[in-house]
Amino acid sequence: MLRGQDILHDYRCIIPWLAAKHICVTSTNHAHFQIPGRTRTPPSPSTPSVAKMSRNDARGFRKILQDAFYIDDEVWSYQVPDLPHSLTDDSPRTDDSKELVKSISVVSNNEKLQLVLSFQPISPNRAVSSHPLDKFIIISLAGFRSQVLSSNSGSANERPQPATPREFSDYTVRLLRAGISLNTVHYNFYGHSNSQLKSRSCFLFADSKENIRRMVESLGDFTKIKTVAKKAKRIGLLFSSAEVVMTLDPSRCQDIPDVETNDYIFTDGCGLISGVFAQELARRRKIVFRESRYTPSVYQIRYRGYKGVLMLDPTMTGEYLVKFRKSMKKFSGGDDHSFSVVEYSKVIPHVFFYSNYM
Repeated sequence: MLRGQDILHDYRCIIPWLAAKHICVTSTNHAHFQIPGRTRTPPSPSTPSVAKMSRNDARGFRKILQDAFYIDDEVWSYQVPDLPHSLTDDSPRTDDSKELVKSISVVSNNEKLQLVLSFQPISPNRAVSSHPLDKFIIISLAGFRSQVLSSNSGSANERPQPATPREFSDYTVRLLRAGISLNTVHYNFYGHSNSQLKSRSCFLFADSKENIRRMVESLGDFTKIKTVAKKAKRIGLLFSSAEVVMTLDPSRCQDIPDVETNDYIFTDGCGLISGVFAQELARRRKIVFRESRYTPSVYQIRYRGYKGVLMLDPTMTGEYLVKFRKSMKKFSGGDDHSFSVVEYSKVIPHVFFYSNYM
């Protein structure tokens, strides 16, 4: 039986979505690649494409890493010499590219079989925010459909054939276990948010599997979670979109019980925040309405193993800035003390007018 701690290395258990949903990706350029046992020649320069782009134009960058692939591929290694300089692994990020991350899409349909490299905007999250974006790749399997080349022993003119769900699953498991090499840098599976699981995408990180395991373990204690699906969901909280605002010492937080009856939790996922800390979050997030600052009454947050909302409590004074309900705690521990805000309550215009000008 599969154990909870095996989740980082047994990908078959967290990717039951391999043979669903279809997305088509358009590409413009081509890269040389080689797979053991066969070599393919990239399309000729006469292939229709958009105008040549600047090396620093990451937003418009597209490169076909592989213009055909087989269901039994085992190695994914590519050289892309014209990768935009501002996002190569040894150069600093610029203002235009700091929110972009490398993305590889697997496209398989009646018209094309391709692996396409591009750059896409990334939403901030706790698992990514402390590392350079150059060390990440987002791999998407949303365009992976039922047409593939069945075997590497086929002829060069072989037409794509339908593949079974098991063949899709095996291909994806091999891909995630082997990782991807890009310009001699190897990227291994890191994790995914719960929304990424639905859209069939995940993060790869430029490090060894063992170091990545330690990184995930440093973000929280997941050893007590024995169910693989539940463990994947809890780790996914670290990858959910949330802006890291500041760090918060755990000594300034307090765990409090829920208000509940035998069959209902009235405060499910709802904690409390002091006025001082709420104002500090508003200042750091630069929350304004019509050029005037205001302090939200509710914050949706992520902090260590806690998730939920915090409601403003003007009576809170003393050493504690935040009070978390028992129902907000999804896992324990973690060396990461970053406090992240997902969303906050917005101003109702007429209420804001009367409270500020009357």
